[in-house]
Amino acid sequence: MPAQGCAKKGSVQFMISNNFNVSNTNWWSNASTRNPGIGTWTPLANRVGNNPFGQNAAGTSQAFRDSVVQLTETSRALSQALSSIRGMGNTPSPMQARRPVSENTDAMTINSFDPNRLRGAGASDFSVDILQVAQAQRNEGASLQSNARAADSGFTTGAHQISINVGNRQFDINFNVSAGDTNRDVQQRIATAINNRNDIGVRATVETGTGSAAGTSSLVLESARTGVDRAGSPNFTVSSGSGNAVAMTGVGETTQQAQDAQFRVNRGFTGALQTSRTNDVDLGFGMTAQLRETGNVQVDMGRDVISQQNAFRHMVNTFNDLVSTARDAGRTDSNLQNELAGIVRSSASALERIGISLNQNGRMQIDEARMAAAAESGELERFADSREGFNFMSRLNRTAESVGRNPAAHADTSQEMSVMGGFGGGNADFMSGGFNFTPMQSMMMTRFMNIGMLFDSFM
Repeated sequence: MPAQGCAKKGSVQFMISNNFNVSNTNWWSNASTRNPGIGTWTPLANRVGNNPFGQNAAGTSQAFRDSVVQLTETSRALSQALSSIRGMGNTPSPMQARRPVSENTDAMTINSFDPNRLRGAGASDFSVDILQVAQAQRNEGASLQSNARAADSGFTTGAHQISINVGNRQFDINFNVSAGDTNRDVQQRIATAINNRNDIGVRATVETGTGSAAGTSSLVLESARTGVDRAGSPNFTVSSGSGNAVAMTGVGETTQQAQDAQFRVNRGFTGALQTSRTNDVDLGFGMTAQLRETGNVQVDMGRDVISQQNAFRHMVNTFNDLVSTARDAGRTDSNLQNELAGIVRSSASALERIGISLNQNGRMQIDEARMAAAAESGELERFADSREGFNFMSRLNRTAESVGRNPAAHADTSQEMSVMGGFGGGNADFMSGGFNFTPMQSMMMTRFMNIGMLFDSFM
């Protein structure tokens, strides 16, 4: 089929571009003008400048085109929102979506999940046995009186060096102890020197004692990561290069060994033992979780109430957008607004059960508490699967698709036809002054006016 087709009806010849896109804002100012002759056309902007409706109606044409575009986009959005509730193409309906829920969040929380994989796997309840959680190596030093002078506590003044060994690498930490330093001053100086080295893989903190240990502080070294680096070996060791800081702080002793997480995922049978260096683990079928403490955790595959509510919220938002666009299109007694409101009113009792009603402005509104309760009880799912819910969404979708097919029919045609006043004495003079249009020709004139074109000549 050629890029352009030519049709002829009676005394009017017109050109139709197969590539025309109403959402392309460039066609108004950039369309080329053909040489005058039989069956030629000119963009309106070329005839009367950028204001085709004259000085007394500035911007009317732009408003009309914007209305057509907005009606197209908002009707399409509503149709897609309705389709997504029922399931569209390869995207399953959120009404059948399931969300894994941990029955013991103190022991394990669900981090993420893939609803498509869960649905494909025929997700069912399962349990997780947490045998041990992953933890970092920790060397917690001695509690020292924070404000006591370091020299009085036994620190030697002058230069000190602490060596931290990680695998086959040694990192030397150098610092000084002055005569006026307190124990906390020295602890903090060591911690700062270690943390300034980002390549060690060890973090240092100074912890303040509480309760009976109030007024004390401890230097603590800890692996930056959980899990075991090398089986049977500590992740790091601490030794003294010069001075007595290691002995005085007590950080040479390991108080907590590093370990990997160990767990089993039981789906109808005892699962295989799994290990992880971290507590963020993969439970299979697109689910991840964070292990917190040992124990058995039941995972229930309940309704994905969040996805269900979001789907209905999206439907309400797109419905309200279409209502607003219909009002902005310029008609004061819009048949479209009345039709949309009528569809909602016809299913008012069923919609109210799921927390949706129609306000005095013809827009939907949501009772969030009622919708949340409807999602938890399964009422949202039952509505989507019911005959009443299906009929409601089908009627709404047919209306949205009708608007999308012919958006100009729902915009204010008085705006598009008022352009005639700029070409020879008003609409009546133009439409009757020497031109005898058939009903079909008048319709085509109106439609081409919709896209900013006038005929140059007639046969």
